[in-house]
Amino acid sequence: WLEDEAPDGTGPGDSRDTDCATHAYELLQGALRQQGLPPTRDRSAEPCTGFGPLDVTVCVLGSPAALLPILLEGGTRCPGAMVLCLSPSWATRVPSPLCPGSWSLLLARGVTFEAGGHSTLATFDPPRRANYVTGNFVDPEGGWVGDLARDLDCPTGGSVPLARRLEDTLLARWVLAARANLPVPPTLAFVLGDAGHLPTDVGAPGVRLVRLEDPKGQEGLVGQE
Repeated sequence: WLEDEAPDGTGPGDSRDTDCATHAYELLQGALRQQGLPPTRDRSAEPCTGFGPLDVTVCVLGSPAALLPILLEGGTRCPGAMVLCLSPSWATRVPSPLCPGSWSLLLARGVTFEAGGHSTLATFDPPRRANYVTGNFVDPEGGWVGDLARDLDCPTGGSVPLARRLEDTLLARWVLAARANLPVPPTLAFVLGDAGHLPTDVGAPGVRLVRLEDPKGQEGLVGQE
């Protein structure tokens, strides 16, 4: 329902925006309103300068919906260091001068956060180099997040493969039961194919795994299990 609300601030684009930056910006404004926080100030017409490689820049990629608490806490503890990147057009990957074969992430635009929940839409000239990168790696609308965060020369807070494994309920229960010997809710799982991400040689107490070659014509097997 937030999508139907008009943003309080001036957005970073218009109806011709093809990479959903405007949509993500509106979601951010809606999330700020829900928290009773002021709208984002647009200072993008006056580029920020003077940022060097030693300045702390924590880049957060993707939609702000699930990341707002991190941004607000970061803005309180280290004002101005948290930079939210809402679009792949706001960042550039360049060959790393420090680590051959890796990439540096340079931010030309972003939303910065300060104490009290204040946020600012800013541009950076020259682009600001990220020292740490995290984000919403499994957002279906943010497939670009994993691409930007791949093979960087700075620490990252995850990856698309890691996020998918952590959010795999079946895998998590198998690890807890088989490796950590912890009780899990009785689980009956039907999977298609070989489910290569799950071991086949070790059972897990409380977890029953049934492999289906084809869901059609196997109603009897499903009913029996």
